[in-house]
Order: sequence, then structure tokens, then C-alpha cells
Amino acid sequence: MIHLLKNIRRVECIEAYHLQHSDIIADRGVWLNVYQQFSPIDTIGLSSVEISDKIENKQRVFTTRLTMFRSEKLMPGAKKLCFRVTTVTGSQFLIGCADKPYPVIQNEETFPSSDSGKSGVTVTVTLTSLIPMLSILD
Repeated sequence: MIHLLKNIRRVECIEAYHLQHSDIIADRGVWLNVYQQFSPIDTIGLSSVEISDKIENKQRVFTTRLTMFRSEKLMPGAKKLCFRVTTVTGSQFLIGCADKPYPVIQNEETFPSSDSGKSGVTVTVTLTSLIPMLSILD
């Protein structure tokens, strides 16, 4: 029996230029080569990742969407961020790499009308690229 526990329990970020020495291995993942210091992102509950793909101009294009719930907006400023996600089983994946295109961050703040409503910020990170979310090989 195969256990598919791919719930995202931890999200971290790093500036894209730090990943310039990483090697992407086709159909396998990414080898970071050197130790990288990722910064943790405080989230509330588990996060989610959705990956879809389609054919455009005879090439497969992947759209990776990371969704997390936070108490405050994620504002990177001029920084180009990439994200490392860790599943509940400890598997790690990388969204983005040192080269363009970079992930796009969108914040959606909620002010509920009822006392039982969920208030906070839903942060959606979207990457549309020829490279999907990559497994981190160590």
C-alpha cells in the first residue's frame, strides 16, 4: 500500500540568486550543491500545492500554485523569491529556480462579516514555467 501524505506542513523562502549553483536534473529534481539558508514563513495550519500542465507552442507548460494562510501579508518588495515546501512525511520540493520566470505572490486579506469567519491573509504563489515543482535531491 502506498501512502500519499503530501500535505504541506512547512513553507520557507530564499532569494532566487542564491540558487545559481543548483543543478536541475531532468525528470528527477534539483540538486542544491551547497548549503542554502532558507527563511521560514509563518503559516496557520497546513498549506497546499496544486500542479497543472498544458501544451503551448508544442511545449509542456506547468503551473504550480502554492496556497498558504497567514496572519499578515507576504510582501517581498523587489526580491525575487523561490520557495521550499516540506510535506508531513519530510519530503522537500522547490518552487522556482535562479532563472526567470520567478514565482508571483498574491495576497488576499479577509475581513469576515460573522464572528465565526476566518480572518487573515491567503497568500497564493504561482509559477508558470517549463519546469514544474522540483523534488530536492540530497
